[in-house]
Amino acid sequence: MRRSITESNRQCSGERGFALVLVIWGLGLISLIALTVITAGRYRILAAANLIENAKAEALAEAGVNLLRLELRAAFSSGSLNALRFATNGEPLLCTMPQGALAALAVEDEGGKADLNAASPRLMSALLRGFGAGSEEADYVAAAIAEFSRPAANVVLDDIAFRAYAADGRAYGPKKGPFETVLELDQVIGMRLDLLRAILPYVTVHSRQSGVDPRVAAPALLAALAGLEPARVAQLMGAARGNPAGQGTPRGVPSQFLAPSTGRSFLVRAEVRTPAEGWFAREAIVELAAGEIPEELREWRRGQGRFGTHFSAAVRSPDVVQRWPPC
Repeated sequence: MRRSITESNRQCSGERGFALVLVIWGLGLISLIALTVITAGRYRILAAANLIENAKAEALAEAGVNLLRLELRAAFSSGSLNALRFATNGEPLLCTMPQGALAALAVEDEGGKADLNAASPRLMSALLRGFGAGSEEADYVAAAIAEFSRPAANVVLDDIAFRAYAADGRAYGPKKGPFETVLELDQVIGMRLDLLRAILPYVTVHSRQSGVDPRVAAPALLAALAGLEPARVAQLMGAARGNPAGQGTPRGVPSQFLAPSTGRSFLVRAEVRTPAEGWFAREAIVELAAGEIPEELREWRRGQGRFGTHFSAAVRSPDVVQRWPPC
């Protein structure tokens, strides 16, 4: 009898222990689920906050671009761009915007870039070599750029070009029409992604000039056209544009690679950072004209970050808002 009672007590004790384990396990599972829900909610809140900050930066960047467009129009109508408070050589103007945001506003004269529709294959080959392409590769891609934009004229030659694109795994051939944006370069056969990224800041489709204007061209571009080594070209990337007065034509650049800018087509750029780490860059390409329509908007696109070092230097100031003027 005693043995039966002891075994019964042990059985009850075991059942209670098992139930306790189940309860503890259940509480742990519920706690884990609760923690997961809380963490997921927190990340959703952070993501929403980032979206809001980036949306603020986007709106301010678009306002900055439109502000620059208005100032360009006014200066052009007055007959002189010298009255502008910013340079047209791509150097950023740092200024503050509403809600403590910091902006870098810049304008680039498209006449200081190589025009994909007007530049000769020889110029484009020199540019490509300067930014890292081998001699044979540069000649091939330069010829492909010309072929891409050249109107259809010869059925046999056009068919050969289309076959080359098909052999490269492309479901399309050369456009056989002018480039409408430099972003179409990624469709040209032989154009590597890293090479494309390197040359994009130095090419245009809006200058309509066969050469570049050294007064507003980037030092890296002039170095490439002069035949300098890619390492030297890379050192000059990001350097201030423009040829200082009195220096004349840069040494080594063939005269056929040079042409004066019309001073009508400009890339307008606004890059904005908010105090809460929001960021956005907007670019527009505008063409100024006299008459009833003072400006034509040629492109409107999202930009890449270019002024990170300028922002880093600016935020070291203890009071960014007071240090930099309002836009």
